[in-house]
This record gives sequence, C-alpha cells and structure tokens, in this order.
Amino acid sequence: MVNNNRYDTPRRQRRSENEKGGLATDEEERIKEALQKQPLGMNIKEIAEAIGMSRNSVAKYLDVLAATGHLDVRQIGNAKLYYLSPRVPVSNLLRLTHEMIVILDGTMRIVQSSDSFNAFIGSSWDTVLGSRLSRLPVPVLSEKEEAELSRLFNGGPVWAKEIRLVKNGNPVYLTARFVPVVFEGGNPGITVMFENITEQRRAEIALAENERFLFTVLQVSPTPKFLLDRNHKVIFWNRALEILTKRKAEDMIGTTHHWKAFYPESRPCLADLLLDGDAALFGRLYGNNGKTLPGPGVPGECTEFFPALGPGGRWLQCTATLIRDSHGNLTGAMETLEDVTEAKQREFRIDPGS
Repeated sequence: MVNNNRYDTPRRQRRSENEKGGLATDEEERIKEALQKQPLGMNIKEIAEAIGMSRNSVAKYLDVLAATGHLDVRQIGNAKLYYLSPRVPVSNLLRLTHEMIVILDGTMRIVQSSDSFNAFIGSSWDTVLGSRLSRLPVPVLSEKEEAELSRLFNGGPVWAKEIRLVKNGNPVYLTARFVPVVFEGGNPGITVMFENITEQRRAEIALAENERFLFTVLQVSPTPKFLLDRNHKVIFWNRALEILTKRKAEDMIGTTHHWKAFYPESRPCLADLLLDGDAALFGRLYGNNGKTLPGPGVPGECTEFFPALGPGGRWLQCTATLIRDSHGNLTGAMETLEDVTEAKQREFRIDPGS
C-alpha cells in the first residue's frame, strides 16, 4: 500500500536530489547500499539490522523504492526478499521522455511525473509529488472529473478526453489518456499521458473563424454564388441565389442537385466542368458562348440563356474558379452568376436608323 506520509513537508526537506527526475532520502540510499552488498536479496529484518533502523520505518521506505521501480520483491513463504532492480527505474524513464506523463496512486495523488509535465505546470518534481491533478498550480482536471476518473480503479477501458485550461491568462488545449495500472504490491493506479495540442487547436479555431467570415461575406453579397466540394456536392448557396432561382439553401446544401435550379434535365454546371477539367464537354455545351481561363482547355467563363429563370428568362454570365487549400490541394469550386439580360437585349435590339 502506498503510504501518504512520504508527502509530508519534513520528508521533502530531508530529500536530496541524487538523480535528475527523481529524489531519494538518505535512508533510501542506505537501503540500496545494503542491498548492493547482498545480490541474493535481504528481508526486512536483515535490512533493518544492516542500517540500524526500525522494521516499520524500513517497510515504508521499501514500499516507495518498490513502487518507483528501484527494487524487485520476491515472496518466499511468509517473508519477502528485496533485490536491487535490474530494470530502469520509472523515474529515469520519465526523465528521458519528452511526453508529459503522470502516475497516480489509489488516492489520486501523483507519485511520479515526467520532467516535461513538471515544466508545463511550472513546478519542481518535489512540489508536484503528492498533489492531485485538480490542485496543481495549473489544475488540469476539476474535482468532479477526478471523481469520475476514480472509476478506472475498478478496471475498464482507457479513458480519453480533451482538456481546455487557462495558463498565464491564455487558453491551452491538451489531449489526455488515462490508463489503469497495477503497482508491484497489487495496488491500483492510473497512468496519465498528456499531449499539448494548443497550436493545432488554435489553427483550427482560426480556420473556422476565417470560414465564418468568408461565408458571411458571400452570404451578404448581392451577386448569386454557390460553392461545390470536390465531390460536386453543394456546400454553400447564398441568399442572392435563393432569390434568383427560388431554391432554398437548405434544400440544396449537401446534394448534387444544383443543376435543377438551372436546367430541366441533369447536366453539369460550369463549376462541375471546372472540377473535372472536361474541356471537350465544355466546348460541346457552350461553343462560342464560352471562354477558358489561362491554361490548357480549363473552362472558366460562359454566357448562357436560362428560360426558366423569371419572366422571359435570364441571360447569365457564369464564372467558375477552383478552390485550393494552403497546400495546393483541390477542395472545390465556386460559381458566380451575373445577370446580363439587359446588355444582351441591347445587343439584339434593332436600331431603326440603321
């Protein structure tokens, strides 16, 4: 059983740092020196006699050394033999790793923590030791979340969650995985692995804000516009286009039915042709009414008459442009529709004086 007395202030003051990432008392060092001279192991009575300490005190220190991976324990009859562990102590592993890792005992107190976690919290290992995650200088869990976490002591799947906290007045985002573990003596514990995803989350938030701003600008634009994703599904249909086509955005978004707003039968719109790069089909559909953007056969502009739009129909100049992400990957296309009916009517009007 992990003894909470090792967290008291006098003990902390008696500790001297014998290795970075893990502190040891003089008593623990004396126990390890005695065991080093007896590679076949020693029981509690032999250790107590060798270093001149009571059995009860020795037992407490042995619990700590075994829990932190410095000692191995072997049960022989009713007695326990203690050996220096040939394994790398947990404290050494935590010192070497760049991951933020914390080990909790059955009382939800920290018994081990990596240097990277201590640096993130802004406290020394000796200060973090014995604290709860909810009571650190930068609390990473609420007391309610800690209470929920205690259910892992009964076993169960790994618990994962995203954590938002405030550090130095700024929001910080972490992902955390809580893994049930069992200590040498059979006592339950929890290993917690944190990953700082603040930069990733900030980028996502900034992108979402930019998208909201862009969609707001497009929505209030007096020019009809719609956006398709790379799979030809409508992802945006602005208010001006609703008025022109009498088709609501809620009926179009998420579908590939945008053609229904313009044609009596299924056929590609200009944005579809641009996404597919189908210059041949563009030429067959639009002939001399179409233009191409710079580049080999890439459709970009056309002027077309749509008889079903409004009384007497509408002439629309359609312009389509590809949309790419910051890495140059194709994500979709936008089509803009400008009503040029009056200009076309002037072209067709016969001048009486000619």
